[in-house]
Amino acid sequence: MVVVDMPAVELPTDLERWTFDDLLALPESIWRFEIVDGGLLMTPPPSIFHDAIWLRLRDQIRDAIPAGYVAHGPTAVDLDPSYLIPDLVVLRHEAVRPSRNLLVIPETLLVVEVVSPGSVSIDRILKPAKYAEAGIPHFWRVELQPELSLTAYALPDGARTYTEVGTWAAGQTAPIRAPFEVDIEIAELAPDR
Repeated sequence: MVVVDMPAVELPTDLERWTFDDLLALPESIWRFEIVDGGLLMTPPPSIFHDAIWLRLRDQIRDAIPAGYVAHGPTAVDLDPSYLIPDLVVLRHEAVRPSRNLLVIPETLLVVEVVSPGSVSIDRILKPAKYAEAGIPHFWRVELQPELSLTAYALPDGARTYTEVGTWAAGQTAPIRAPFEVDIEIAELAPDR
């Protein structure tokens, strides 16, 4: 086990729920802090391999993203009383401003999670449920185990849960047609390729 020296975090003494301002007040850390239903969620930092995958995915979709939108790396999304940080977000270009730390749902077209060993249940179950409940129209999940794969989901009109569009593994091309048209070479997402 690796011991990581982390600054002390002062926990609230009252029974109030955590807010986004509380997250901003936490000291810098390699750990990822998010809020689920007002409670603090702390997960281990993602690996370099994990980060390389979402960066390669961003590069593959960059030219297909509709005008007025941009792909951005880990960015907090306001799902009050939850505040989650997807690995990759396709968002309205005007949302990218120096004073902004938080996206709102109407600015968010697609969220992507790359499943890490320290966040398997969070990335597979909790986050998609929260994103769908909030009305984010598209969700993609990238799995590293047992093999590299991408699963795309869409939120049907009026639904509160995603419907799977398809799953593609290394050696396959994902023919994504919504929220924009792009063919994603799954094997090309691997940074060791």
